[in-house]
Amino acid sequence: MNVRKELAALLLALCLALPLARPAHAEATVTHQQLENLLLSVDGNDPRTVRTIHYSYDYNRYVSLRDMAAALSGTAKHFDLSIANDQVTITTGRDYTPVGGEGEPFPDTGVYETRPLALYLIWLDGRELHYQSFLSPGADRRDCFMSLTDLAMQLDLSLEVSAGSMRLNSREGFTIDLDTLREGGFYYEIHSGLVGDATTGAIYTAWEPMLSVPIASTTKLMSFVIIMDAAANGEIALSDSVTIPEEAARLSRTADGVIYMEAGQVSNVTDLLCAMLVLSSNESATALAVHTCGSEAAFVERMNRKAQALGLSEGTVFYNCNGLPVYTDNLAATKVQNRMSAYDMFELVRYLLSAYPEVTRITSLRTVTLESFGVTIANTNTLLYNLPGVVGLKTGTTNMSGACLVTAMEAQDAKGDVHMLVSVEFGAEDSTVRTTLSEEMLRYGLQMLREQSASGAGAAVPIDAEELIRAALRGF
Repeated sequence: MNVRKELAALLLALCLALPLARPAHAEATVTHQQLENLLLSVDGNDPRTVRTIHYSYDYNRYVSLRDMAAALSGTAKHFDLSIANDQVTITTGRDYTPVGGEGEPFPDTGVYETRPLALYLIWLDGRELHYQSFLSPGADRRDCFMSLTDLAMQLDLSLEVSAGSMRLNSREGFTIDLDTLREGGFYYEIHSGLVGDATTGAIYTAWEPMLSVPIASTTKLMSFVIIMDAAANGEIALSDSVTIPEEAARLSRTADGVIYMEAGQVSNVTDLLCAMLVLSSNESATALAVHTCGSEAAFVERMNRKAQALGLSEGTVFYNCNGLPVYTDNLAATKVQNRMSAYDMFELVRYLLSAYPEVTRITSLRTVTLESFGVTIANTNTLLYNLPGVVGLKTGTTNMSGACLVTAMEAQDAKGDVHMLVSVEFGAEDSTVRTTLSEEMLRYGLQMLREQSASGAGAAVPIDAEELIRAALRGF
């Protein structure tokens, strides 16, 4: 059987993905002191107060959804809002029904209490969103505070913010200019980043694209390539039963374990692939590596040979199959981690999507039931909820790498042709930052794709590695 058809058949045989129940949030509260009564002017009209929380840092703004809804009533960007049973429902195209207190400044005490930052359930026009937000306690006139950037992207708002005021043009939509933002330090909080068109090879913008950095569990994209190569060559079958080796079982019992496994337990390749890519199971990657090549060491050797065969730079090096830190075997042990540049990862993803496009059948799953282990798991990539067209690919985090995210998104250009946009982000402070930055990069890529095709300019000319190096040396 063709390896692609085999994987498709095995995925269809999996149990239907089951929604995971969200844990109930306790009534614990946090006290905010970095508060701002931001003045919002819509279409040049008199400004209205929008209560704003600066979370941890100045200008990291979370705005009151009730104040925003009241301010936008009667405009082209109006939306209704209801909050009940910890669920926030936003309905666009409908005026807001006030509950009282909208537009009133924060109290003179200078403090305000909400529940802790969490993934409360937010529905936008029937679509579930996964954004961190604050929810005020109690039941009466409950409010939700959402990141201003996330809100602007989801509601397609054209906003300008400066000096304690905010201006909105309701007749325009959200746009972002990453090249201009770079001058203000947009990328400085990450190690490196890139967004481009995997279909054409065009790179739209990048930051330190040739810098070799730790990549954490995004490593597993190369592991998937090696496993699929072995299946295509007849070395293994995707229908194989896999006996869990001792090293995988041992890893599952450590702090880096994700799914508990017993040595000698029997699983199958498809369940392990889903666990590896959807939940980032390190022990599943180890079990697959041993099954494919007999040992993880032999598997890693093949990973490095594949990197050379694909023409990736010397900055790409693999020490293990899962992306965890490992110590060298000597007296003065040194911790090492798999490394790549954003440009090398972009090229790896281009190859992966061309050679084994069925990878997105796994990485686009929001939840999946693993029969072998009797568990239902949830995808670690929240962009699957927040940005239509996203089909994966992989998250990753270690202390040294920071929060990493490699994302693929299907998008149509102005002519209706389908392209696959890819963003690579290495080294964000946390998962919230990596998600927001990746979404901004992908939205910028979508703008560029449509603008170029609409203008008749065609695909942008890909930037080659030498040009990227020259650009990095001159500050890019």
